[in-house]
Amino acid sequence: MKSEFELALAQIAADKGLATDEVLEAVRAAVDSAYRDLPGALEDIDVHVDGQGSFSVHANRTVVEHEVTDPDAEISLADAIEVDENLKFGDIVQVDITPQGFSRIAAQKARQAMLFTLREAERSLVHDRYVDHVGELMVGKVTRIDHRGVVLEFGRAEAMMPPMEQIPTEHLRLNQRIRVYLMEVNEEGRGPQLSVSRRHSDFVRRLFEREIPEIANNAVEIVNIARDAGIRTKVAVRALQDGLDPVGSCVGMRGSRIQNIVRDLVPEKVEIVEYSDAPVKYVANALSPAQVISVNISIEENLADVLVAPDMVSLAIGREGQNSRLAARLTGWRINIRDASAPDDLQLEAAPDVLAGVETDEDGDGGDVDLPGLTVPELRALAAEKEISLTGLRRKADIIGAIEAAAVAEPKPKPEPEPEPEPAAVQAEDGE
Repeated sequence: MKSEFELALAQIAADKGLATDEVLEAVRAAVDSAYRDLPGALEDIDVHVDGQGSFSVHANRTVVEHEVTDPDAEISLADAIEVDENLKFGDIVQVDITPQGFSRIAAQKARQAMLFTLREAERSLVHDRYVDHVGELMVGKVTRIDHRGVVLEFGRAEAMMPPMEQIPTEHLRLNQRIRVYLMEVNEEGRGPQLSVSRRHSDFVRRLFEREIPEIANNAVEIVNIARDAGIRTKVAVRALQDGLDPVGSCVGMRGSRIQNIVRDLVPEKVEIVEYSDAPVKYVANALSPAQVISVNISIEENLADVLVAPDMVSLAIGREGQNSRLAARLTGWRINIRDASAPDDLQLEAAPDVLAGVETDEDGDGGDVDLPGLTVPELRALAAEKEISLTGLRRKADIIGAIEAAAVAEPKPKPEPEPEPEPAAVQAEDGE
């Protein structure tokens, strides 16, 4: 029949999800800590705890030939033989110095040390269990929501989803089960060990891999993803097998596959565009659902100059410039959208410094210049200065979107001109 200590040991191990040996080690560490708090405690000691709950403290002492000068660290051969008759000079002997009892403070210290050891063992267990799953989707239950973020529970582990990794338009509820992307597993520190996200672009990538067999089997490849979390996402795909329609594979029969993906992203809209190695076609596809008349590419300036019909200008730019901004992120080209019905003298080539002083950050929110804070006349003056066409645009949001879309990517630097021959060399040739 098991003793009370063994039953308690097994119960703690089951509650914490640990091995019995790990809990026993926590008890040993607690006894060690409690002993060191006692007056006159020795430094060089070993603590032993057995499965029945009994423990002992042993001091390590060296057998010396000369007279003992440090009783805490040395022992005579005569005294050592009483412990083990096979000992000789220079050997280490362990002498039992188990104290008769613990003080209240020492007992409290032992409890704290045991809790700390158990907590560290739990963190190590969680790290080993989840470290190989970084970059994958997981389903957790919302257990707490505060200003620091959303805490989710994954069995014995907790995960934190900070505000910057949440979908802005999403409202979560306690006990709600949601799918998240595991970004990182922290082995050290306090608080939840797992860092998760629903805003990361790879969250959408993993949803596609989960729902679309062609992507999981590498028959279709996701080339790039441009996302405004909670609002709109564009995904560029291409087929790696001849005769396979990449867009149709992602959409599925009557939209069944894409609907399963959107269900995890509601109310976010997801658009799938076909990738092309030809920049002209790729930019035109990225601006869908707008129909493009022509695309002129300037490799030197990393600029795509797009002509669209008058009734397609607003659609190509999108609400607050969102469509053109996402298309620019998706393709890596700066996109300048123009009304094809405008006079030729208004369709100017963009200068190399098209957006000097109007840099934007990753979200295209305006960078150095506060675009939303400018008036419409000021925005038009800025666009004219930077030679950005605003033909057919009247709404302030559309004007801002056109300026931001042209600033998504930095222009590539011009190649330096080759140096001209020195005058001295020219004169020498004339002399010949």
